Amino acid sequence: MNFFVADVRDGLGPYLGVFLQQHDFMESQIGLISTITSLCALIFGIPLGILIDKTPHKKSLIGLCICAIVLATLANYFYPHFSFTLLAQMSVALCAVCLAPAFAALTLGIVGLADYSRQVSLNEAYKHAGTAFSALLSFGFALWYGIGSIFVITAAMGIFSLIFLSFIRKESINHKVARGQEGDTRIGLWEALSDKSVLILGGAMFCFHLSNAYMLPLLSQRAHTLGIDSSGAYAAATILIAQSTMIVISLVCMKLLSANNAPHFSKVYFVLMGSCFVALIVRGGIAAHFENLAGMIATQILDGVGAGITGVILPILVAIMLRGSGHINAALASVMTFGGIGAALSGSLGGFIAQYFGYFYAYIALACAAGVGLVLWIASFGMLKAQNNKFTH
Repeated sequence: MNFFVADVRDGLGPYLGVFLQQHDFMESQIGLISTITSLCALIFGIPLGILIDKTPHKKSLIGLCICAIVLATLANYFYPHFSFTLLAQMSVALCAVCLAPAFAALTLGIVGLADYSRQVSLNEAYKHAGTAFSALLSFGFALWYGIGSIFVITAAMGIFSLIFLSFIRKESINHKVARGQEGDTRIGLWEALSDKSVLILGGAMFCFHLSNAYMLPLLSQRAHTLGIDSSGAYAAATILIAQSTMIVISLVCMKLLSANNAPHFSKVYFVLMGSCFVALIVRGGIAAHFENLAGMIATQILDGVGAGITGVILPILVAIMLRGSGHINAALASVMTFGGIGAALSGSLGGFIAQYFGYFYAYIALACAAGVGLVLWIASFGMLKAQNNKFTH
């Protein structure tokens, strides 16, 4: 299911802008749609996480989200008008932001905390493999049959996702385990969301995405100014490099976490998260100093390292730190909202500095944001250890 849903979660993804331009949308209209949908995802992220914690119908909710994304995407193909496109993309954004904590809850409810790190790692590996597969498939079909074929691929992936979802038995999901509740303990929602560990993880994710989100768009913009082909086969190759790296990193994380399979915060989690920031700092430095193809490949590999580790480690850390609270998925949605805010601001930070001071200083500034995140993470180690398993006592 993770393999096939990878292509569905983002709808058209990077192809949306191309499709809308073909239907005479202005750049300002495309940008406005992107901004509004991003804001909706940020506003409704935590409420959807709360819903996932409370509902015993997680499987049905995931199925509903997949259907809604596919139907909204297909309908957008037949009605490419501004108002309808805005509504369709808002639906896609809300369903996508719901699927991340829903998958985390489904996984935790099936395998439990003891096997959670292994299964999350496998989920991420399959997800990245699915993303790479769909990128290659989409590139080939778009080249031969046009952008319309992307809609067919998204629908087909959605159907396969639903087929594999139907194989999961409802009785195999423990909903108390899925929300991190132990016994009959009741913890207030605000107490869980305002917990120091949640705020620290949120701050770390804010810095990570503030640094990471706009690095790839900056690379494409600079490649265009240098006369390097930043579309077609080159774009597909960069996606495949990053996603292939993420697959390897996910499996490496599985090995490391399986060897240290303890349901509490330990040095292996601390080192892995710290490695994400180190990879981002190095990535920014390479992007600033090397404009050739080798430099771009290196930055994509490091993108795979950072994104691969965070994809695995973040839900596991939230599950460990909020164990016993009964609000694990709301907390995960909260941390992801912090990251979304950082990603939204990343474009403004990188774009402004690139325009007025040049690409070199833009990459250095983005790398510095990762440096702030690394300092915050190192400084918080003792506090995170002290907060460990707070809600189980």
